[in-house]
Amino acid sequence: MNNSSKKTISNIPLQVSKGCVIASIQVDLTEEVSKAFRVELLEYIRENGATGVILDVSGVDIMDLDDFISLKNTLSMVEVMGAKPVLAGLKPGVVVSLIELGAETQDIHAAFNLDEAFLLLDELRAE
Repeated sequence: MNNSSKKTISNIPLQVSKGCVIASIQVDLTEEVSKAFRVELLEYIRENGATGVILDVSGVDIMDLDDFISLKNTLSMVEVMGAKPVLAGLKPGVVVSLIELGAETQDIHAAFNLDEAFLLLDELRAE
């Protein structure tokens, strides 16, 4: 496994650090982008043997319910691949909007930032 491996997929950069794939999402999550990203992320996990995935959404200012459901589906698929998923960097306004829209947030592991996401992944991997 190459810990310095980097790859850009659907304008969403992917890199591996500490056995974890980090995806920095800073683009509009259209249906096409989401589908392509999901497939290529899962392949990247398989190629690198990653045991964790952090989806960093700190660059996302607006997220609708469909975007959130797509991310949640991606997190579920990551788990099926055998990796532990964490969503990091949600902005307070995005969280408020999602909750008001009725987003189901149970079963999601979330962290304030990347540092906390790595700490949470360590805990999840130890379970």
